[in-house]
Amino acid sequence: MSKTELFVRKYGGGVFSVVNEAMTTGNVWYVDSGAGTDSTAYGKNPDTPFATLDYAIGKCTASNGDIIFVMPGHAENIVGASTLTLDVAGVKIIGLGSGYSIPKFTYTTAAAATFNITAANCHVENLYLYANYTGGVAAGITVGALADGLVLKNIVMEESANTTEFLIGISIAAACHHVVIDGLKFYGVAGGTDSSCIVLAGASNFSIIKNCEIYGDFSGAVIDATGAASTFLTLKDNILHNVDTGAGLTFSAHSSTTGICANLAAFGNLDTATPVGAAMAFFQSLVTNAAGAQGIYKPAQDS
Repeated sequence: MSKTELFVRKYGGGVFSVVNEAMTTGNVWYVDSGAGTDSTAYGKNPDTPFATLDYAIGKCTASNGDIIFVMPGHAENIVGASTLTLDVAGVKIIGLGSGYSIPKFTYTTAAAATFNITAANCHVENLYLYANYTGGVAAGITVGALADGLVLKNIVMEESANTTEFLIGISIAAACHHVVIDGLKFYGVAGGTDSSCIVLAGASNFSIIKNCEIYGDFSGAVIDATGAASTFLTLKDNILHNVDTGAGLTFSAHSSTTGICANLAAFGNLDTATPVGAAMAFFQSLVTNAAGAQGIYKPAQDS
């Protein structure tokens, strides 16, 4: 018989689970708020899942290739700074479903409510994060300094009103390197008090921000990388739309940050909304500060 990557595992109670080991040889866990229970007897089969994502993370083994599948229609509230913490290295979280059936996490109760990521080499994909706390959530996703190698893929972030918002969408601590943000969709609301969508608080070397579509009312830069100089920061194929009428910018990097910004389409209401990064290279950066106007190439063409 030919070899197959499918592997059958037997769990307690006579339950079998077929795992595609081309994806991982680690443990596979399931989370579903509609049918789950946070108990050690659950979680290993989609018919008997855990109820919460944080509980599932606590059952993972570090650097083992563990995967957590979060089921379509799953719903949780993030009510504080410690509600949801990804603190086990090498864990992959994958939300299942499409459109708005993907797992939804609603921020309520406290400004400090956040999705904490503190461990290295983790992957978070296909989750819907919804801000619904009056006064604003300080940061939707808080990435710690030891979370090197993080991948955030196809995350949707949405604000319910300009009083219930993400003041910062994703905050990345200084010295957290090799971060990839791929396919972020951020739907902000005009008139709020957001400062930025993505903030690099300090150096974030070899990090990549690509395929993002960000709309909001940001008093600072949509992507703010001014905290410290980073080595080879890459921005690729991003659309940034800042409707702030005060001092809001589009992309701004520390003057000594190196790297490339390619295929950027940016709208800002200010003349100063042009992307800034004195030591970076810019390719096909199209910028406009007037609705109905054609985007123009900026910075000026190299002669």
